[in-house]
Amino acid sequence: MTVMTVAALVVQLMSAGGAGAQGEQAAGRQQGDPGSISTNLSALKGEVSSLSERFKAARERRRLQAEKEKQEWEREPKAPAGPRRE
Repeated sequence: MTVMTVAALVVQLMSAGGAGAQGEQAAGRQQGDPGSISTNLSALKGEVSSLSERFKAARERRRLQAEKEKQEWEREPKAPAGPRRE
């Protein structure tokens, strides 16, 4: 979960101009518009929860697929051990 949070934060910072942005975006950040901060924070929380849900769903799909493959492998008939030739 921590990796997903950091990734979402990096994406949000990059799309907002991030550190070292020039021009109007930098000037807007210096003014400190508190409304945009709370809006961005809410959007970021929404993205993180959405990514978290997608990650959980993907992990569950992988788990179910692995379980299915394991059951199929266990059902396959094993080749009988024949006489050894030397």
